[in-house]
Amino acid sequence: MNSRQKGDRYELIATRYLCRRGYKILTRQYRCPYGEIDLVAMDGKVIVFVEVKGRQSTRYGLAQEAVDRRKQRRIWRSAQHFLWSQGKSQYLCRFDVIAIQEPILGQHEIQHIVGAFDGWD
Repeated sequence: MNSRQKGDRYELIATRYLCRRGYKILTRQYRCPYGEIDLVAMDGKVIVFVEVKGRQSTRYGLAQEAVDRRKQRRIWRSAQHFLWSQGKSQYLCRFDVIAIQEPILGQHEIQHIVGAFDGWD
């Protein structure tokens, strides 16, 4: 399985996870000139921009550690593009990370970090 296929699989796991918790998925793999946002969802009246990261092992660190300041900035710029292009600039928003660890036995381990980082002005 190549990295794109793995990413798609992790995003599907994250989508199912969020839907079970009452989130409404607005779009997957939102692309714009600034980058890509894995998932855009509604949590009540809040738009949530979700970065999904998966790991098969912790050899290279935890999945959520891959969302560094540079990646956060790219997500934030893409989120601004989404809000303005969709006429939703008045909505509250937040940035979450869903980290998925491949199972040794059984279920994937999912860590949902709500409000993982703030946006920039």
